[in-house]
Formats: sequence, structure tokens, C-alpha cells
Amino acid sequence: MDMIADYWARAQAEFPFLLVLGGNVVSAVLIFAAGVFFGRWLSRRLRTSHFGGSHLDATLRPVLASVVFYLVLAMTLYAVLVKLGVPPTSLLAVFGGAAIAIGLALRDTLSNIAAGVMLLILRPLQVGDFVDIGRDTVGTVEEIGLFTTTIRNIENIAIYLPNSVIWGNRVQNFGRHAHRKAVIEIGVGYATDLEAARTLLLETMANHDGVLPVADDGTSAPTPPEVYVMGFGDSAITLSCRCWLPGDTWLARASDLRIAIKRALDEAGIEIPFPQRVVHMASETGIT
Repeated sequence: MDMIADYWARAQAEFPFLLVLGGNVVSAVLIFAAGVFFGRWLSRRLRTSHFGGSHLDATLRPVLASVVFYLVLAMTLYAVLVKLGVPPTSLLAVFGGAAIAIGLALRDTLSNIAAGVMLLILRPLQVGDFVDIGRDTVGTVEEIGLFTTTIRNIENIAIYLPNSVIWGNRVQNFGRHAHRKAVIEIGVGYATDLEAARTLLLETMANHDGVLPVADDGTSAPTPPEVYVMGFGDSAITLSCRCWLPGDTWLARASDLRIAIKRALDEAGIEIPFPQRVVHMASETGIT
């Protein structure tokens, strides 16, 4: 022990700078490790549904978690450099120059961040909405991040799109409203009694379980079922059946309604015509 104490006293006397630098390096490493650990822990806590309760929107959680993590990381790096002896004024100048250089090098990335901020402010889509972004991208929004948005399509495939792509394209949001109108066009023969067909279609839609009734409460349809004559085609008269369905089960209910309409027309003897073509074959003796 006396020998170790003697070596320590000689090191303090001969190499005081190295001892101070070594202590600062160890402290800087501990500060960096603690900052990274705390930033990741806080980011994970923000992403969970328990932290913040119902006051935090599910759409905001991923972005808020990423921003908090990078802020903690930046403050940690600042504390580490100060602990290593770098003057704070020099750090501000270095950070300013680095910010300009990073901004010029990562213009596309910054555009994704700006687009993500606009998506969060204007809310054209939220987590859980079923959307059509274009480019054959249709699915449910799972996460709006700081750089990208995650969409799960109907085949359960995760699609990652840069926020700038979403912001620059047309967005069809099928989950924004509680009600969604179904427009089903069907053709009937020219010999069909249009008034009878119209009455039959109205009764079919009114008696179908999936069609929303008209009432005064907020869960009802804004207008009753409607049937319009849309035009006279080459082989059929086009009728347009319109009614309101719940938005969350629209596809299944619209499919059931089409089946019910087809069954009602068959039972009433109303034919759904299809185009036919007569072909005349030419022969040596003439046309047959």
C-alpha cells in the first residue's frame, strides 16, 4: 500500500495534467453513457400508450419521442465537450457551422422533417386511418415519424414512405368520417319498368341491415337511399343506387348490399343485360 501511495504521489507531482485529463475523459464517458441511456429510456416511454395517458395523441407520440431523444443527445454531447475542456463559445460557433453544413448536405432529409411537421399540424391523415396515397399505396397508417410514415397495406406489408412524398401527393382518407356513401351502378334492360325497378331498389336498400337509416341522432345517415337514372347505354339503362354505410365496415357492407341487389333483381325477373356482338362470316358465295 505504501508503494502504491508513493507512486500516486509521484504521478500527481510529475503528471498533474494527465491525471486531470484522465479524470475528465472518464467523466465524459460516463456522462455520454448516462445521456444516451436516459434519452432512449425516455423515448421508449413516450412511445408507449401508458406514458402521458390519453392527453398524448397516438399520431404525435413517435415524432415527440424522436425529437426528445435527439434533444437529449445534443445536450449530452454539449456536456461531454465542455467536460473535456472545450470552451462553450467555441462550441456554439462549431455547432452553428455544422448546422449550416448539415442543412446543405441533407436537404432532402430536412424536407421530410418539414413535411412531417405539416402533416402533424394539418392532420390530413392520422394513425389508424385507411388512406390511398397514390403510387399503388393503399393501407392503414401505423406511424407518422420524423422522417418517414409507415403504412400497412391490405396484404399486411409495411410500406415506408418519406414524408415529403406523402405531402406532395394526393391523399384520399377513407377513415376520416364515420359515414361513407356507397354508389352502386347497375344496368337493366330497355324493356324494364323503370319506376318498378326504382321502387324495388329503394326497398332493398332501406331493408338492408348494413344501410344506415335516417334519424335525428349523430349515428344516422344524412340522406335516405336514392336511385337515379344515369344514362342510356348501348345495351342497358344505367341506374345509380346510393346510400350511406358505416365507414369502418364499408367494404364488407357494400359487398353484401351488391349481393342483395342482385338477388332482388333476379327474384323480380329484371334482367341485367350484357353486351352482345353478332359476327357475320364472309364466304365465297357471299356473307352469311
